[in-house]
Amino acid sequence: MQYVFGPVLSRRLGLSLGVDLLPPSKVCSMDCVYCECGKTQRQNLTLERREWVPTEVVKGELEEILSNPELELDFVTFSGNGEPTLHTRFGEIAKFVKEIRPDLKVALLTNASTLWMGEVLKELKYVDLVSPSLDAVTEKVFRKVNHPVKGLTVEKVLKGLKKLKETFGGEIWIETLFVKGINDSPGEVEKIGEWIHRLKPDRWQINTVVRPPAYRVQGLTEEELIQIARRVNYNPTDIVCYNYLRLEPKKKTEAEKVREKLLNLVKRRPSPLGELKRALNLTEEGFEELIETLLREGKVELVTYGGEKFLTSTQKGE
Repeated sequence: MQYVFGPVLSRRLGLSLGVDLLPPSKVCSMDCVYCECGKTQRQNLTLERREWVPTEVVKGELEEILSNPELELDFVTFSGNGEPTLHTRFGEIAKFVKEIRPDLKVALLTNASTLWMGEVLKELKYVDLVSPSLDAVTEKVFRKVNHPVKGLTVEKVLKGLKKLKETFGGEIWIETLFVKGINDSPGEVEKIGEWIHRLKPDRWQINTVVRPPAYRVQGLTEEELIQIARRVNYNPTDIVCYNYLRLEPKKKTEAEKVREKLLNLVKRRPSPLGELKRALNLTEEGFEELIETLLREGKVELVTYGGEKFLTSTQKGE
């Protein structure tokens, strides 16, 4: 598969099948300092909308995967290596997903750089959830944290978010990623908070640097993010990178079901890693992230026997 990946375990979206509509060289309208995909090269820093990868090939890959009726997902998600709305036919691909599997939800992760464009908003018809970024609301900080393409201003981003709120019928989860010493000052936090209360998203999700970033920047601590959440006082707020939630009770996601299934398996007996991965039907990346999380939480431990690694529960008596 070139353009469809997963399912992967997403901190925000549960069990997600990813769709990447940009070439491997990364095409984006921003060069965010925290980006885990690396820097955006100058020649690929753009607001040009075109068919960056072949639509029919993407459809073919989606059809191959989604034709399996037993595949359980929380979302099919447009994300990946750049800004997905730069692809002019992303709405057509979202519609194609709904035609194959009308039971599935479609999500769009976007840096919000194109939402001021009418043609982009029209393509959201078959999208259930839009998660736009809002890392700054003052031009100086916006340029420091997001390194936008020439001509893209924070005013356009805010205009796009207002239009999204006015026209979009699905859920809106705004994400703000805080970077130490750049967009975490009390003044900027207060201004961001004012806009969050003004836009009234279904969720405000705050995050920080937890994976290797494009530039040498640092993230905030859990306590610092909790203080930001308290200062802004918007409900519901999720602190996604530390799995700290201030949410109403909700139905279990497919990701939570996978986590529960793994814990139940290893409570019964130590299980080889390869056997677990096959049983859970996860990608290598998704499986490794789940194991790392459970090891960090102290719920499981790795043991080696006969040259093979096994996962066992630390909570057998519970």
